[in-house]
Amino acid sequence: MTFTEDRATQVRSDLEAAIGGYMVVVAGALLDEDVPVASISAYGDFDDPSQDAFEGDVEGSVEFTHAFTRSFLGDGGDAGLLWCGVSGWSFFHIPESSGRSLLDSARWMGGGLTPEPGRVAAFLSEVRLDARNAGSGERPFYRAPHSEPEALLGRLGVLDTAGECVEPWSVDGRFTCLRSSACQRRAMEDLTTAGQEIVDVVLHTGELKALTGLLEYIEGDTPHDELRELARRLARDLTLRARDGVQSVDDHREAFTYADERR
Repeated sequence: MTFTEDRATQVRSDLEAAIGGYMVVVAGALLDEDVPVASISAYGDFDDPSQDAFEGDVEGSVEFTHAFTRSFLGDGGDAGLLWCGVSGWSFFHIPESSGRSLLDSARWMGGGLTPEPGRVAAFLSEVRLDARNAGSGERPFYRAPHSEPEALLGRLGVLDTAGECVEPWSVDGRFTCLRSSACQRRAMEDLTTAGQEIVDVVLHTGELKALTGLLEYIEGDTPHDELRELARRLARDLTLRARDGVQSVDDHREAFTYADERR
């Protein structure tokens, strides 16, 4: 491998890490507003010719749970926020079996190539109010594809600001930490909300086992001790209520007690 090839490989790797860092801080801004971010991605190959059909090169994305996108789009399909290293941010929505491309569906945010995370969060709020008309259907171009990757790297590095979940964690580790923190915050708030009603929910035994199994997965996967304890206690509450019947609903509330003590 020549020096030039080695340098290009390093720049690709650095770009992917920097784009991932930008996606993390944008995801963090959205999670702070209780948007259920499901995943992020980053792609740093600035000289990939397969991107020419899209008139792009590097990119990143922030995607959400299906329940969230259905809440304001009303249907399935692929939807999310895409950051393009040529044109900045867009919201895309490709309904199932529509035959539409990402470019066909994109609503472009504008506002420059690397806007602050808070501005991206505000754009998503606009999309949730009116997905068809938020932003613009006209794509902006702030940079030529495959050009000046090191300059782009410098711009992205400024945006990867320190926060709650910082190095030495990887991009994936930082994102997992942010999601876990947001999940813990919402769980604490939901468990301690005043004026709660008792609801009738009918479950098959297998569904209850699956639900407690998912809570056990959270218990083992989260980096946050308090969320781990909440998941453990909530799984135990559900199991004991299933055993003791509806009259035990106020007897088995370990998760509530734990959350209430930490308000």
